[in-house]
Amino acid sequence: MAMALADPSHRRKEIEAMDSIVPIINIAPFLSGAEGSDEVVAEIGRACEEIGFFVVVGHGITKDVIDAVWSKTLDFFDLPLEAKEAMITDNEATYPYGYSPLGGETLSRGKQVDLAAKKADTVQASAGDLKEMFSIGPSNPAAGMPARRWPQHPPGFDSAWEAYYENANGLAQNLLRAFASALGLEASWFEGKSARHISALRANNYPDQKDLVIQEGSIRCSAHTDYGTLTILKSGGPGLQVSKDRENPVWHDVPFVEDGFVINLGDLMRRWTNDRWSSTLHRVVNPPPNEAWGRRMALAFFHNLDKDAIVETLPSCLSEARPALYDPIVAGDFLMLKHLASIGKAEEDAHLRRRVTDQVATSTVPVAVNAQ
Repeated sequence: MAMALADPSHRRKEIEAMDSIVPIINIAPFLSGAEGSDEVVAEIGRACEEIGFFVVVGHGITKDVIDAVWSKTLDFFDLPLEAKEAMITDNEATYPYGYSPLGGETLSRGKQVDLAAKKADTVQASAGDLKEMFSIGPSNPAAGMPARRWPQHPPGFDSAWEAYYENANGLAQNLLRAFASALGLEASWFEGKSARHISALRANNYPDQKDLVIQEGSIRCSAHTDYGTLTILKSGGPGLQVSKDRENPVWHDVPFVEDGFVINLGDLMRRWTNDRWSSTLHRVVNPPPNEAWGRRMALAFFHNLDKDAIVETLPSCLSEARPALYDPIVAGDFLMLKHLASIGKAEEDAHLRRRVTDQVATSTVPVAVNAQ
């Protein structure tokens, strides 16, 4: 039986009702084509340009789909560790999904948060994140990814995840239509780039910290930016923060809305839009002292393009005053560069290196799987 997430007391309500730099947008008029659709597109465009984050309500994903995947995922994380460890990949290069135990990832490894870091920040970058994870990739064989591997327990886990994955991808496609319109492109502009997408779905389980020994500097999820076009996050509680500043970051709480999804842009969309839109630094912090946040879970759908899609500056993001900042790149190469940076095998921000000359870009990294 799944253990319910602890109610984070009054703090949950405060964050839900708070004023924030992250807007809450009702996208129902856009989805239905009703009056107000253009205003929704304009709101989304402003959010993408100003902060790279927004919360959507009126998204069309039913409560039944969400409740089913939530319940089955809690049941999975409540299994004995030995049962979960059976889902650890035997080779991350060939199967970059499955289970990762508590402290198995440090996202800030590939993103230096503060160039003038204090000692505590330096420790944070080396300490494992206080979460365990499970993830899958696409089911479409044409995507060129390995077949999904499912745990034997709990029963119905696979069908709940498959339904949620397809619903999240549907929402991503609708958001990309809004993105295209906000950027002055045809609404269908992005469709040809993700017919064989390599999107990933990941569950993050942040255990109650009352019985944990917390290493100095460890937090639930260290500061990072995401990889691909956009992320759709379903969160079970507060703790997510964003910062527009990469040096000496100032952190702001993201509104927690019970029936909403947090949307944020990835580095690939930043590059695609010639830095017109933002991929924003974010993290998940530990509960404040004396506040009973308890356990937190989140489901993140990372939308990625086809592995062989060419990402070249969008025509509406080019002008004489602002020529292309980046060379064209293959989407799979881009993801691999970001992944190599995250494990210390490529220069930080190698995937966002700006062009120096007008030379034709050459691909030096083999097309690779989504490493998220």
